[in-house]
Amino acid sequence: MKKNYTIPIEQNKIDQLYNLWLNNGYDSINDIDIVEEHLNGIEKNISEIKLYTFETPTFIESSCITIYDKNLPVLAGLGEVCTEINSRGNGFAGKLCSIARDDFFSKNSAEAIFLGTINPKAQKIYENLGWVKIPRSKIMFNSKKGESFEDFINNYYTKTENSDIFINNGSPKFRISLIPYFFSQISNHNIDLNAYIIGNNYSSMCLSLYNKFDQITKNKGQWFVMTDHINKIYSTSSFKTISKDILRLDGTYKKGYEKYFIELLKNNLTAIDLLDSQRIICEVSNNDKDKIEIFRELGFRESYNNEIEGYKREENFKILEIK
Repeated sequence: MKKNYTIPIEQNKIDQLYNLWLNNGYDSINDIDIVEEHLNGIEKNISEIKLYTFETPTFIESSCITIYDKNLPVLAGLGEVCTEINSRGNGFAGKLCSIARDDFFSKNSAEAIFLGTINPKAQKIYENLGWVKIPRSKIMFNSKKGESFEDFINNYYTKTENSDIFINNGSPKFRISLIPYFFSQISNHNIDLNAYIIGNNYSSMCLSLYNKFDQITKNKGQWFVMTDHINKIYSTSSFKTISKDILRLDGTYKKGYEKYFIELLKNNLTAIDLLDSQRIICEVSNNDKDKIEIFRELGFRESYNNEIEGYKREENFKILEIK
């Protein structure tokens, strides 16, 4: 039987989902992006999470999930696509993804939906439903208007150029907008060590991209974004304690919008002053001359004390410190 739900859902249904995922393709709980706390409704005031299934009265045969900002349903992510081994070959996954896509695209404001896959067979299914692979990544993109990803990004970042830009604390409402932000500029210079985003290693992430930033908060750090009124991101920043009395500041920016990155970092330094850390550092790739110069403009200088007790520094990175 085909069914759909709006999160939160009952615990017995969550248990059935975990039984499906962990026994039919997911190696561990760490591979699941929309986890139990989400399914229980922890984000119900922010995120619209919808579950689509084929199921019997006792177990779920196939699933997929969409998630988007409840107040700004412009972009969505699709994930947790899984079919029970003995139920494969019936076209369940394709049918559910088609329903989920059409459901989201039925919204007037909807523009695009993203998903990630490393499975060639699954990729063929998604391609038949209109998804196309973003170059140099394992992420796929589906436009309501049938735009290419390149045309979508060009329009996405130019149509509101004159909008006011704001500093925001990182939160789930930026979960999906992180995706076009990073994938519009897959680069070895897109680095935030606090989120453990190094170069283009994020090219295999979709919904899990947000989880990397959420982990900063769970480790008693903070992250921030510069966005416009529809949550379009122009730069990110983060800070967290990495060793006793040592705090690391880091972040990324969209090329051409360096001024927003500098403004964001200045705001972070003001907040950090209240934390009374003895040392504030950043680690920047030796090859990223522009980012090194930005931190130098903010008063950071190369540290002569490059060894930090209990911390293994990144190779080919230089440590800068502000006095």
